[in-house]
Amino acid sequence: MIATAIRRFVLGLGIVMAGVVSADTGPEAAMKEFVAAFNNQDAAGVAALFHDDGKLLPAGQPMVSGIDAIEAFWKTSFGAGLSGIEKTPIEFVVSGDLAVETSAYIVTFGDAKLPGKDTLVWRKDAEGEWKISTDIWAMDQE
Repeated sequence: MIATAIRRFVLGLGIVMAGVVSADTGPEAAMKEFVAAFNNQDAAGVAALFHDDGKLLPAGQPMVSGIDAIEAFWKTSFGAGLSGIEKTPIEFVVSGDLAVETSAYIVTFGDAKLPGKDTLVWRKDAEGEWKISTDIWAMDQE
């Protein structure tokens, strides 16, 4: 019985430790790269942070899939007046090569500051880099 309890403890500790990722190298660091590229209105830079089969799930719009389509989406959005984002992470849940980020954000569109929330699924690519698999967001009602 004690051996079983010790095994469970060790297994649980291993699961918890699998989720320990440095903010300098984990998905939080990759999220900062996303914000920097976004604020530079660098559609190619934003798209480069997605997996080849990455997806955008914008509220009220069709799904956008693949790096080229994601780059085109952001290029069109920046051209229409989207110019910046401030993100406040609420939670990062990391397990092995997969992470889920939940954040609040404020985007700047023209002169307006629009609040919302998002969830991003991050996963490591073959080189061990954190890339976005799926990005879904919704604006808050005002």
